Amino acid sequence: MKSQEVAVQPVLNIRLTSDTQNLSEIVVTAMGISKEKKALGYAVQDVKSEELTQAANTNLAGALQGKVSGIDIAPSSGMPGASSKITIRGSRSFTGDNTPLYVIDGMPIASTSDVNTDNMNTGSVAGTDYANRAVDLDPNDIESINILKGQAASALYGMRASNGVIVITTKSGRGAKKGKPQVSFSTNVAFDKIATLPELQSEFAQGTTGNFNPYSGFSWGPKISDLANDPVYGGNVQNAYTKDGLHQGQYYVAQRAAAGLDPWATPQAYNNAKDFYNTGVTWSNSVNVAQAFDKGNYAFSLGNTHSDGIVPSTGMNRYNAKLSGEAKLHENWTTGFTGNFVTSKIKKQGTANDGVTATVYTAPISYNMAGIPAHIEGDPYTQNTFREGWIDDANWAVDNNSFTERSQRFFGNAFLKYSTKFNTEDHKLDIKYQLGDDAYTTSYLDIYGYGSTGTGTGLGYARDYGFTVNEMNSLLTFTYNWHINDDFNFDALLGNELVDKRIKDTMAEGYNFNFPGWNHLNNASVYSSSASYSRKRTVGNFASLSLAWKNMLYFNVTGRNDIVSSMPRGNRSFFYPSVSLGWVFTELEPLKNDILTFGKIRASYAEVGMAGEYVPTYYYTPGYGGGFFQGTPIMYPLNGVMSYIPYYVVYDPNLKPQNTKSYEIGADLTFLNGLFSLNYTFSRQNVTDQIFEVPLAGSTGSSSMMMNGGKMHSNVHELTLGISPVDTKDFKLDFAFNFSKIDNYVDELAPGVESIMLGGFVTPQVRAGIKDKFPVVYGVSYLRNEAGQIVVDENGMPQAGEEAVIGKVSPDFRLGFSTTIELYKFRLSAVFDWKQGGQMYSGTAGEQNFYGVSQLSADYRKNGFTFGKNSVKEVKDASGNVTGYAPNDIHVSGENAETYFRTVRGIDEAYIYDNSFLKLREIALSYPVYNKNNLNVNVNVFARNIIVWSEIKGFDPEATLGNNNMAGAFERFSLPGTSSYGFGVNVKF
Repeated sequence: MKSQEVAVQPVLNIRLTSDTQNLSEIVVTAMGISKEKKALGYAVQDVKSEELTQAANTNLAGALQGKVSGIDIAPSSGMPGASSKITIRGSRSFTGDNTPLYVIDGMPIASTSDVNTDNMNTGSVAGTDYANRAVDLDPNDIESINILKGQAASALYGMRASNGVIVITTKSGRGAKKGKPQVSFSTNVAFDKIATLPELQSEFAQGTTGNFNPYSGFSWGPKISDLANDPVYGGNVQNAYTKDGLHQGQYYVAQRAAAGLDPWATPQAYNNAKDFYNTGVTWSNSVNVAQAFDKGNYAFSLGNTHSDGIVPSTGMNRYNAKLSGEAKLHENWTTGFTGNFVTSKIKKQGTANDGVTATVYTAPISYNMAGIPAHIEGDPYTQNTFREGWIDDANWAVDNNSFTERSQRFFGNAFLKYSTKFNTEDHKLDIKYQLGDDAYTTSYLDIYGYGSTGTGTGLGYARDYGFTVNEMNSLLTFTYNWHINDDFNFDALLGNELVDKRIKDTMAEGYNFNFPGWNHLNNASVYSSSASYSRKRTVGNFASLSLAWKNMLYFNVTGRNDIVSSMPRGNRSFFYPSVSLGWVFTELEPLKNDILTFGKIRASYAEVGMAGEYVPTYYYTPGYGGGFFQGTPIMYPLNGVMSYIPYYVVYDPNLKPQNTKSYEIGADLTFLNGLFSLNYTFSRQNVTDQIFEVPLAGSTGSSSMMMNGGKMHSNVHELTLGISPVDTKDFKLDFAFNFSKIDNYVDELAPGVESIMLGGFVTPQVRAGIKDKFPVVYGVSYLRNEAGQIVVDENGMPQAGEEAVIGKVSPDFRLGFSTTIELYKFRLSAVFDWKQGGQMYSGTAGEQNFYGVSQLSADYRKNGFTFGKNSVKEVKDASGNVTGYAPNDIHVSGENAETYFRTVRGIDEAYIYDNSFLKLREIALSYPVYNKNNLNVNVNVFARNIIVWSEIKGFDPEATLGNNNMAGAFERFSLPGTSSYGFGVNVKF
């Protein structure tokens, strides 16, 4: 604290203020080593427990959004347990894993999903989402998070840390007071609703070309007000349905009749999307008990999260339990352990082409989905819907199709540490051995019920599959500190790490149930199964040397050698170095001042790789058919005959790890003793020897080869700004800004390869293309002239051009803004997140126009329009030759609006939208209602994602398909995002 001089008075009220020149922030770095933040030659950023839990977010990725620079977080939806893709400083791999390594209490754990939606869901455009294993983490049990962004910060972890590291320290008994146990309890309830809904028209009924058709999926029929006068189904006119008398003001609804209801209905408009979604409810409870003793401490925590999603039949139930403890066995010996057990169940629904939103968002405006049963009377397995034989009715699907993830997981570690100072104050040696394990079993059960259109046959489908994963981590470290003299300090680290990972996966599939009512594998008439087992071992030896001079100059060099069993023999050993330098220039006497009270310049260089998965050529049993819908018509054994063919992917025997070279420079500045602080970092990552599948000619007998090829790089600018303009007893005000500009570029691919597909359809799709930002959307573009102007035809309609890059996904920048206001005992916090630039393919928005349910389609139909977007028309001479272009002024009449939207559906670029947005991520208000006699009761109210300003109206700009590298780029009937409102109570005693 700062020293102060005060006059002597009878009563003194003195408020101590912090002196940022004397206090040094301690952060947890690689291998669990705690260091002064000022001693680091690279950028790190931390998030404390209070920031994570202030809005009661039960998802770790959601709790981090807008609070850290240099990180991109792409959630797939607002469903319970939904996947989120997290990348630090851009992507390193075209098709591989780009997620950071999670390290909890010193031990790395798995965080990615076992199932890639691109492989399981036909390019991520069918099926369901798959949760990341980070879903197992409870934010309520986290003490702090440190983000190791660059390769210099994470190099000691070797290959697993090529994408950065998220270091998580959980709550323990270390900070507990001696005496009786300290107990903290929190409970929160949140009510979730769909974040935004598209604006729908309310005038035009089911049908096409102005005619009513009760089995059409379109809303290009007559006006709803005219349905009673329809010559075939109207109740005002004589027809086959009014033989027994007219039904004035009503019309005949065939689906009502099939469901056993009164078939006559009064025409009106329905908002089927609004009617379909429920109000979700999320309960979160957590209790923590901690106690310290003279020679040890312990902590025990329990947590439960129960969520019912806004989509009927979806939800999540998760239980977390943790026990940790430490004991000082002797003056030199310390031991401890941490054990976590997690069990969870996630209930999902389909997304994309065969998902529930495919009918909800495109249902005819005049059709009452909520009021008409989705099955015919007396037969729950025969669907009764407005669109026959294609895509399950959403209400039928939530009752008959189910998709479940169940997981049981244990992760933890135990350690034994020997410490000695050699009977001096200048030397210290710590020898620590830590043994950890991360073991889990996740099972998935997908059911398309008897009667589902998604199977092709309508007889149902079941798939039961799962993964059993066990990763053992053995870590031995020697840490030595030598206080040479008042000017020099030397630190050394030497270590060995052994990682042994075993994966077993099984799958059983059954097609065509024999009879309805039992959607089970044992009821399938066609059955197949498969199983595999793999094991990978990594041995790493590493060292780190650090030298500090006068608390001013900090130099660090590291090296690690990994030997990986998953690479080809003779090519398994790899060495990666790093070097960093930090200079606190304000420690120089001439530069010490009261304005710039702390200043540091830092720079680093590092190399780190990412190992591939080399598999010798093997044979497998093929299956033929499938497509976008479930079901494989040809399966082996076929009439008792099995088939084995070479696997269609071959592996290069010279495969080597991809390599990342990282360069980083930056500065950390503090002004006016902490009134405001500024941190800037520029980094560049050059990635070579990318590992991906390169297409092969059919004559080779294989479809592709897994090999090295291609380069990419990223330029990243990070800026964090903290401002504390007011800090008094009754009023405190803080602002924080986190700015990120991440530019990822593909420099090269394999010879002869111009781009590679990451997911989607034949067109459109998400790709990585040479010289393009990563990634891009590729598809059919508008026809343009040499000047790049869109050329319309003689009817004023745009025309299809060539297949090309039609959208650039990467934003120009992201800016997170957070503020905390403390007024007397009230504490108000808010987080905003601004994404500027970038584009995405929004299939849902485009399809709503195509089906005629959007307000835009009705406006065009009523008023006509002139196609804009800087379009031109051709100018021709008397012979019909094009002589030039003129601004487009051709008016398209309203009666041709349906033709227009059918035309642009064949032009993928018409479905490309700007993806800029500004979101109010969180807002929370808390107040301590009781704080006496060691009992503290705090109440809070909060809201999440309640305001969004977006270029894509009516849709959450973050709700997209894929849990892989296409996340954030491609949307087509995605499950929506949610807004949440809630309150809670926190009790400590």
